Amino acid sequence: MHETRPAKITSPIVSLSDGYVRTIPSALIVAAIGLVLSLILSGGTERFLYVYLTNFAFLLSICLGCLFFVIIMFLTRAGWSVTLRRIAELYAMCTLPLAILFLPILITVLSGSDVLYPWVNGGWSIHNSDGALAHLPADQLPPLEQLKAAFLSPGFFSVRWIAYFAVWGTLAAFFLFTSLRQDKEGGIQLTHRMQAIAAPALIVFAATVVFASFDLEMSLEPFWFSTMFPVYFFAGGVLSALATITLTALWLQRTGRVTDEITTEHYHDMGKLMFGFVVFWGYIAFSQFLLIWYANIPEETFWYDLRINKNGWKTLSYVLLIGHLFIPFLAMMGRTVRRNKNIMFGATIYLLVMHWLDHFWLVMPHYNHAPGGHVRGLATTSFLTMIGDVACTVAMVAAFIAIFCLVARTRPLVPLQDPRLGEALNHEVH
Repeated sequence: MHETRPAKITSPIVSLSDGYVRTIPSALIVAAIGLVLSLILSGGTERFLYVYLTNFAFLLSICLGCLFFVIIMFLTRAGWSVTLRRIAELYAMCTLPLAILFLPILITVLSGSDVLYPWVNGGWSIHNSDGALAHLPADQLPPLEQLKAAFLSPGFFSVRWIAYFAVWGTLAAFFLFTSLRQDKEGGIQLTHRMQAIAAPALIVFAATVVFASFDLEMSLEPFWFSTMFPVYFFAGGVLSALATITLTALWLQRTGRVTDEITTEHYHDMGKLMFGFVVFWGYIAFSQFLLIWYANIPEETFWYDLRINKNGWKTLSYVLLIGHLFIPFLAMMGRTVRRNKNIMFGATIYLLVMHWLDHFWLVMPHYNHAPGGHVRGLATTSFLTMIGDVACTVAMVAAFIAIFCLVARTRPLVPLQDPRLGEALNHEVH
């Protein structure tokens, strides 16, 4: 007969302790050096901003995926994930400090520069027409273009992003600080409160993520639109969040933290969730492509034509198809893989790299899409420029690590008095 484990934390270390004090300055120094190096090697601010946007979207999607994980765990009243949930709560709280990293993008838009977004100066259709619409007064534009003119404006863009970060920060703070309060007070009342908020929180979360994905990446080409794009963004974000939570848990255990509270059974379930979202991401990606290919409308097909038929991007498209879908689909199907911590450690890093490449594929072709239809593919990118891209990525990840350590500090990395703690500690996969 299986012996039931008491609902009690037994690990000797359940926080980052003093380690975070040393990590934050080092990470910030690496971030500063990396950003300066990237700006120098990129040969100007234009490519640097595109790579910066790629990395910001990558990190933001992780935080939003973690926020979704927290909300959905309370909404479904899940008990198995209690010991993993605090890691997700901490990453979700990183959304608010990410607003600081968004400032270079926002300042670029407010300065009137259309380096990133052609709509800043009225270029709603600049890549697919003679540009005549960009010089017409707003009241003389076609109806659809008038809506774009009202929606895609620097002022309204800024207001929307302030609202996004306010909503995400409020939700993340509510769940984290209520959970931390429960660590001290115990009881089930606070759990009931978080469960009650979960349903409306999910609705607000969905609405903000939809419009944020439009603003952040889809509006890089304002002439193109897809109602499935927000789901694509969401699927990749949740997949990367699951990988980040798992990777963080594995790293914490390797450093002697929360050694007893997260078990092989939890990694097995996280592996199943990652497998599911690999399939979901592939399904949404194929569905979006199929609908556009089948309709064969020039206003829609040019977006894929740029990424599939143009020099340099075709290869990356196939890399994503094979590396982001087929390889993890086959690799994570087996039970043995999901229960092996060493394999899971490598698998999560691999998935995060693929997710970064996905955002690179979404963002960078717009930088390389030069006037006159000529596409500067990856093959024409110099080695030093690639080093600059890597330096920007390292810098942004280092800044993200510093933010996480600042948010986590000495706070418990697992809920201490959650009423479902016993269920998590005794969780078994059948």
